[in-house]
Amino acid sequence: MFLIFTLVLIDQIIKKIVILKIEKDHFIEIIRDFFYLWNVRNYGAAFSIFDGKLLLLILIGLLASIYLIYLIIKKEDQLAYYFLFAGLLGNLIDRIFLGYVIDYLGFEFIGYRFPIFNFADILITLSAVYIIYSILKEEFTHGTHSK
Repeated sequence: MFLIFTLVLIDQIIKKIVILKIEKDHFIEIIRDFFYLWNVRNYGAAFSIFDGKLLLLILIGLLASIYLIYLIIKKEDQLAYYFLFAGLLGNLIDRIFLGYVIDYLGFEFIGYRFPIFNFADILITLSAVYIIYSILKEEFTHGTHSK
């Protein structure tokens, strides 16, 4: 549980620094034409889906948190679920206390500006990729596709 607390704390500290140092909807260019630190408010979820549906997103976050606590107690793929839970909590804290999520990591590559995201999103994405990989590996190793 210390790992979850630490990851959420890192997320919240970075977001606080961004709020204090960068004006809303502005950015600081870190690496020219590639990496930017933004201060953007996201009123939805990934790629702004469910934009403006704050109560729905909070409810989904709370239900997912309860399920993740259950999985962590069962000790299934703990590290992946720790990362997922920490990322979920980081963004849930923003939604509950601010009414939106602070996003700040922006990348541009060959003229394409990727959607802006945050540390909590990285944790969620890494854990989701690992969980999907584990499920597929298990399926192909022990499931109907094994020889």
